[in-house]
Amino acid sequence: MSQQPRPVNAAPAAPSSPPPAVVMTQMVYGFWVSRSLQIMAELGIADTIGDEPKSVEELAQASGTHAPALRRLLRLLTGLGVLVKDEQSQRFGLTELGRMLQKDSPGSVYGSLRAHGHLLSWQAWGDLVSSLKTGQPSVEKFMGDSFFGYMSKHPEDAAIFNGSMAAYQSLNAPAVVGAYDFSTVKSVVDVGGGTGTLLAHILQSHPNLRGALFELPHVKAEATARLSNLGMASRSEVLEGNFFEKIPSGYDIYILSQILHDWDDERSLKILTNVREAMHPGAKLLIVETVLPGDNVSHFGNLYDMAMLVLVGGQERTGTEYTALLEKAGLRIHRVLPTYMPPSVVEVVPA
Repeated sequence: MSQQPRPVNAAPAAPSSPPPAVVMTQMVYGFWVSRSLQIMAELGIADTIGDEPKSVEELAQASGTHAPALRRLLRLLTGLGVLVKDEQSQRFGLTELGRMLQKDSPGSVYGSLRAHGHLLSWQAWGDLVSSLKTGQPSVEKFMGDSFFGYMSKHPEDAAIFNGSMAAYQSLNAPAVVGAYDFSTVKSVVDVGGGTGTLLAHILQSHPNLRGALFELPHVKAEATARLSNLGMASRSEVLEGNFFEKIPSGYDIYILSQILHDWDDERSLKILTNVREAMHPGAKLLIVETVLPGDNVSHFGNLYDMAMLVLVGGQERTGTEYTALLEKAGLRIHRVLPTYMPPSVVEVVPA
C-alpha cells in the first residue's frame, strides 16, 4: 500500500528532542529570563496586580515605566507562565507561578530575585573569570572589602541579601524538620542561625525541646524579638559569640545550617574543630548543606557552588570532600538524610 501524501500546508512532525544547537541557544539566553523576573520583582509588578488583574497603563503608572515598553515585558512574562492575559479585558493577572513573586506569598522567591538581581551580584558573575584565575571572590573588587565586611557597613544592601536568606530558610526549615527526628533529644543549638527561623521551626514541632541560638552580638536583639514573637521565649535563649573562637558546650544537637558553604576548607575546619570541642560524647552535629553528587550530574548545587566562589569565596562540597574535612576535625558522617529542598541533613558524630 502506498503512503498517503502529506498535505502541502501540513507542518512537519516535531523532533522528539531539540537539536544541540537549540538546547545550547536556550542556555545562552537563560540570563535574559532571570533578569526579566528580577526586574518584575524590583518594580513590584506582582504585588501591584495582587488579586485583581491590571491593565498595562495601571501597571506602568504604579511602576513609573513606559507603558509600550512594559507591555513587551508583560508579553514575555505571559509566555513564561508567570502572568496570564485576559483578551477581553486586556488585563494581566498572576498565575500560581506568578504569585511566587509577591513579597509575602508562601514560598515567595521575591527576596532571592532582589538579591541576585543586585548590581553587586551581576558584577561578581560578570567577572567570573577573575575568580577562576585567582580562586578568590570576584565581588571583592567591586566592594573593596569582603562580602561580610561590606554588608556590615552597608545596611541597605545587607537587608536585600538578608531578605533572600530569610526567604530561603523559611522554605528550608520545614524540610529539615521533616527529614530529621528531634524527638529523642532534649536540647539543640543553632550555630550561626541568623534570626532563628530554623530554630523556631524545630521548637514549634517539638514542644519538649529547649533551644539556643548562637550568633554575633549585633544579631541578638532581632533574634530575641523574633523568637519571643513566635512564643518561643521561655524555651530558647540567644547566646553571643563567634564560631571561629569558641562554641558553647552542653547541647545534644549542634546545627550548622548553610554555614560551611560560606567558607574555604581552612576556616570551615576551624568551625568544625570548635564544634567538636564543645560536643559531649553522645552529642551530634547536623550539617544542613547541599551535598554535590559529583561530575556528570545536573544539580542545582553546582550553580550555587559557583555563586559561593564569586561572592564569598566559599564552596559547596561532595560527600567525599565532607568526609575528608570532618576527619581532620575528629568527626565522621553517620548518615545523610535528603530533604525535598536542595540541602541534605548530614548527621555527624565524634570519630
